[in-house]
Amino acid sequence: MNNSTGRLRRNKATTFESPTIPKAFFDLQHHFIFSKKKAPVDGIEAIQRDGAAISEHAVVKYANDERPDEKEKQDLENMFKTVLRIGVQNSDIVYTHLLQLSQCYEAMARNNKLIVFTNDISVRKAFNGLIYNCMRTGLVADSKTLEITGVLSVTDFIMVLMMLWKYRENLDELKGTPLSHEDFRQMDIAYMPISRWKGCLETKGQLKPFINIGLKESIFRAVELLTKYRIHRLPVMDENTGDCAYILTHRRILHYIWKHCALLPKPECLSHRVVDLEMGTWKNLLYADEQTPLIECLDMLIDNNISGIPVVEKNTLKVVEVYTRFDAASAAFSDHIDLSVTVTRAIQERDYQSGIRRDGVVTAHYTTTLWSLIEVFIDKNVHRIFMVDDKTILKGIISLSDVIEFLVLRPTKRTANGNTR
Repeated sequence: MNNSTGRLRRNKATTFESPTIPKAFFDLQHHFIFSKKKAPVDGIEAIQRDGAAISEHAVVKYANDERPDEKEKQDLENMFKTVLRIGVQNSDIVYTHLLQLSQCYEAMARNNKLIVFTNDISVRKAFNGLIYNCMRTGLVADSKTLEITGVLSVTDFIMVLMMLWKYRENLDELKGTPLSHEDFRQMDIAYMPISRWKGCLETKGQLKPFINIGLKESIFRAVELLTKYRIHRLPVMDENTGDCAYILTHRRILHYIWKHCALLPKPECLSHRVVDLEMGTWKNLLYADEQTPLIECLDMLIDNNISGIPVVEKNTLKVVEVYTRFDAASAAFSDHIDLSVTVTRAIQERDYQSGIRRDGVVTAHYTTTLWSLIEVFIDKNVHRIFMVDDKTILKGIISLSDVIEFLVLRPTKRTANGNTR
């Protein structure tokens, strides 16, 4: 040992020099190369509408060691296959092309759970089935033909609760008293069949059409449908059997992009601050304070078609909690349902219930970059992130649907308007 150095000498066999890694240049030409047979038809049409050039190339099917014997007679169609190539000069549209060239079945998780209710069972019984299976959405099938005709979600249960509560509030002798399970049995609304409940919604003009997509259609088309109809879950149907393969969500789409983003050039917008991007809600924010009645929170959720609202301190607007549609599911485990209590009391009662998986309060600084925000979505597995300042005061709200729409649909709108970076 050399005392002057104070450490073991390293010989040549254990001494390594790290090579200099060249920097990546984003002005290089990138390409998507994909199979002509497996590409979604609607995705190819969408790419062509955007004006992107698609070229065909013939490549050998077999590798050198797998090529068949030359003596064997092989048709050219068996020796070669046709692939398509799309050049990507603008990195902002890379995720758009990825989803345009991906079929819906590719985003399917390894483990899926579906619940299908026939339309002759009661709304109350169907909702209990959702809660005990920790599901937010179930499919509705015709009791005679077993054909899937619609969707039943937590939103339906909230509307039933609100309808029953407001009905009681109009009766002076029952005003302000909580609902019990016996009240549900006596009132026809909660125990009516699903078919009758959907009929009531249709009469009031509140019934949404059954929106679905095929297994072989592009994920890009699914994003368009989710955005157009402002829905959070999209059944993916098998065109051959008419069965539902799984339910596609914004969360599932973001995970699919995340899985492939390491192999793709990063759009420039990922390094920008979210406050500088036209994404999310930053004005006219909807929120509740700690003393807001629960019925008002539910009204905000349903009337504005949002999945959750932040709960803030009244004077400082500091974010302290979040109340979501699925939190109303705790009513299924309560002996009495009281919608006149404050949202803070409702959250406390919810926390004592078991078997309910819920989103927590997740915040991020409003100056964070889009890439960092996506990392939070993936890590925390939530539907929305509240943007706050150094004092945790609410500044904005960004949801999963905002991120997906910004990454996937915004570039196509800019291309249609002739604006490219």
